[in-house]
Parts: sequence; C-alpha cells; structure tokens
Amino acid sequence: MIHHHRRLLRFFFSALIILCSSIVLPGCSSFVARFIAKSFEDLPSTPEPVSLKNAHPIFQHVGLSVLWVGHATCLIQIGDKIFITDPIFTETAGMISKRRIEPGILPAFLDKLDYILISHIHFDHLSYGSLSMLPRSAAMMLPAGSGAYIPEFGFSAYREMNPWMSFEADGVRITAVPAKHFNGRYGFDGLWSRTNTFTGYVIESNGKTVYFAGDTGYDPDLFREIGRKFAIDLALIPIAPIEPHDFMKYVHTDPEEALRIFHDVRAKFMIPIHHRTFVQGLDSALITAQTQLTMLVVQQHLEHRVLVLNIGEQQILAP
Repeated sequence: MIHHHRRLLRFFFSALIILCSSIVLPGCSSFVARFIAKSFEDLPSTPEPVSLKNAHPIFQHVGLSVLWVGHATCLIQIGDKIFITDPIFTETAGMISKRRIEPGILPAFLDKLDYILISHIHFDHLSYGSLSMLPRSAAMMLPAGSGAYIPEFGFSAYREMNPWMSFEADGVRITAVPAKHFNGRYGFDGLWSRTNTFTGYVIESNGKTVYFAGDTGYDPDLFREIGRKFAIDLALIPIAPIEPHDFMKYVHTDPEEALRIFHDVRAKFMIPIHHRTFVQGLDSALITAQTQLTMLVVQQHLEHRVLVLNIGEQQILAP
C-alpha cells in the first residue's frame, strides 16, 4: 500500500499530462470535450430507479446463480460461496461519468460475502466508496501491481495475482487469466507500471466454473487458450462501449466481439455486462449495445444460451 499523498501525486501528474495532451494532440481535445459533454447531457440529477431490487439476493444454498447489479458488478453464488465482481454502487464513476440507473442491490443486503474480484484499477471498476460499504470478512483478489492503489479497508486478505496464477481455499479455486486492456488509474500513471494491472478471472467451485472477463479487447488466441484450459459453465462478458470504435476496439469489445469471446472460451452460457449503467465513450443511446447484441443472438440462434438480464435481475443456472 502506498501513502495517500503518493496517490494524489500520481493523480495530479496524470491530470497535467492529460490536459497538455488535450491541447497539443490533434483530435484529443475534441474527444475529451465530447466525452465530458456526453456525461452530463440529458441525464437526471439522480439515477433512474431500478425496476428490480432484490432485498434477499443470497440463497441458503444454490448450485449457481448470478445477479447483475449493473456495469461489471455481478453477485455470483456457487453453493454457499458468495463472490462479487468489480463492485460499484456510487452515483458516479470517478468525478465525471454519471450513473444512469440505480444498482440492482444495496450493499446492506450483503450480510455474507466471501470474495471480491477486482479486474483492474479504473474508476468504474475499483470504487473506493463502494468497497468501503462491503463486509470486511471478504478476501480481495486483484491484479499484480495494483495493490499500490488500494487503501487499507481491513478485508480478511488481499491477493495480487499474475496471469495464470491460482488461489485455492475451502473448495474454491480462483485463477487470474489474461485480458487485453490498459494500465493506470489516473491516465498516464500506467506508463510507469511494471506489470499489467488488469486481468480476468475464472472461478471454480462445487463443480461449476464461471469466467469473468473484466474489461478487454478481442484477441482470439488469448480467449481460445482460456477455453482450452477450463470447462466454462458461464461467461460474463462486456459488450460496451462501442464508439469511437477505431479506439475502443483495442481495449473493449462490442456485441459482435463479445459473442466471439463466448464461442472462443466455449462457455455453455453467457451473460452480457458493462452496458446501460454509466455513460461510456461516445455511446449515446441507453440500450444501443443491448439492441445490437439481441439482433446477433437471434441471427445466431443463441436465445437459450445468451441470457440478457435487466439490472437487478437474478438468474439461477443450477438449483
């Protein structure tokens, strides 16, 4: 863990570089201005109420269930073990991107939590305010090199993991798997990172296997290797942001690429994530990515394997 003043130094140094780049580099200032404008246009002062909010999301026992809280936050239960991915419950991600729709559960509903999985350290995936709301009994899994950004929350354990590293305890095995994204939290601080501070995870427990992709661009070799190493029951795969695609394609997946990942990892089922919740990139319509995905799912006859959930909806895949 690093001291608070060192984190502030990284933030201000990165902000200065971003400001200078926005002024000097052609097109950069335009993108930054458009993104900030998009973050505030046509949005209510508070997030829209979610139609589903489960006050009792944890079962006494279930084979496999997933509740989409919103964005990349999923509450996963395998047997009696409870996992949450990239928890974010706050109304903004960082200081700019506003939440469109309320989270599907409240942290107060989580009276039991075993593992917190952090895929990377960007504001919409590593939310300090949200982590402070979670039970301290949980263990936190995070990418190698990202511990420098984690304040001391008092969780039961912190595990920094390199790709293909596994952690095993009490019938649970969690493996960090490669992703294709980018480093840093404040912008250009990623330039001095010695490791890739981003990852995906594969959870194995009680005969079930869940793949959480985190944020990632598309790389067929990477995902086919994951598919060869694991027999995946469920894949949680991001489908947005989409625009501007010439930039986003290197670090994010659109609906078509998300379905390629689904096929590459050879999962039985897929739940799309990372859409509808926050302003992302230059995507304008609230359900653009979801609409595109639904069309592709119908074309590929995947209606019974790709499960498009509403925020707050819980799916039982094994009773």
